[in-house]
Amino acid sequence: MRWTNRGWAAARILFGLFFLYAPLMVIVQFGGQNPPETMAAASDFASALDRTGFMNPLIIGTMLAGGGALLFERSAPVGLILLGPSIVVIAGFHWFLTGKLLWGSIWPIWFASLAWHDRAVFSRLWMPRTREG
Repeated sequence: MRWTNRGWAAARILFGLFFLYAPLMVIVQFGGQNPPETMAAASDFASALDRTGFMNPLIIGTMLAGGGALLFERSAPVGLILLGPSIVVIAGFHWFLTGKLLWGSIWPIWFASLAWHDRAVFSRLWMPRTREG
């Protein structure tokens, strides 16, 4: 395995491990509710998600499935597809509600890098279908 392949594998696995770790910590440490926020807008948003009763389990389940899929090269594109909406929400949450621009930028940049690396797989989504027979 070349060093660049090992680097991409490490980036993919670390990204996946974070998305296994973060939702598990929310479950263990906060009982499935969002951690407390110091900014009023961020706290209001997190509270709204908590009050729905279904968003947190949906987000946690999707992050766990996406993070787990990223641990394996074969299923990594599926993991990226599953994590895409969460990445957008995480970025927007930090850019607009907490003001943590750097923290909000790390995740979409890392995500986009991994998606670009797997662009050959994703390009098939836009290929025209051929009709047989």
